[in-house]
Amino acid sequence: MKRIALIVLAALLFAACQKEESSQVVHNRTAEVALTGTTWVGTYDDNYQDFPATLTWTLDLLTDSTGTLHFGLVIAAQPQPSLDNVFTYTFDGTNGTLYSDNMSEPGHFVYDSTRRTITMTLQIGDGNVTLGGETEFHPQGETHDAFPVNTSWEAEQQLPSGDTLMPVEWGLDFWEYGWGGQVNYCAAGTCSGTSFLWQYDSTLHTGLININGTQCPFSYDPATGILTLNYSTTIYGTAITIGGTLTFRSKPEE
Repeated sequence: MKRIALIVLAALLFAACQKEESSQVVHNRTAEVALTGTTWVGTYDDNYQDFPATLTWTLDLLTDSTGTLHFGLVIAAQPQPSLDNVFTYTFDGTNGTLYSDNMSEPGHFVYDSTRRTITMTLQIGDGNVTLGGETEFHPQGETHDAFPVNTSWEAEQQLPSGDTLMPVEWGLDFWEYGWGGQVNYCAAGTCSGTSFLWQYDSTLHTGLININGTQCPFSYDPATGILTLNYSTTIYGTAITIGGTLTFRSKPEE
């Protein structure tokens, strides 16, 4: 894989698009909510030059008015330079605003005490490239992987082979977004695997896996739990073609 050029991130760009009043979460509080001393982590999946990119933000609210924001970026499994930013903020128990000399605009956020999340729009760029968007933060240490991160799948097919049918067993693993995954098979006494990069649209429930420059589409049906992947290859060392439209189901935990 070719090396991805490092992005020179000249300035933090915080979009100041506050949610409409009707869509904001309203809480009946008997006491003032404080976030002092808490740490939050949010990730945003994007792409850079058609390669998957994962933005990771760590929000440290050190006091009731000051904090730090750490930014990390991985593009096509290659970590990029990280950045740290110091800010001040205001918070009324539900809505908050971040201020910093390194921010082009104040950053507005919404705290949901029921779901224990912080939501804000964060973007970063160099004037030519902008990455990021609306990001949901969770308390540090809690796992909130975005589908299909860290999921494993299996499929079977029967292919004509002379007068019989040849069974093919498939496996599909998704690792962290931007770090990739693997598709593997066992057939005709041979097992082999190929790594890939992937991206997924959680709204459309569709995605792509990139195998050696070839884009293979997949889709997921939440109602049935079926993941469908269009992928073909040949059995290692032969000209026998396997694959096609493959129907995967979640692999049971061992």
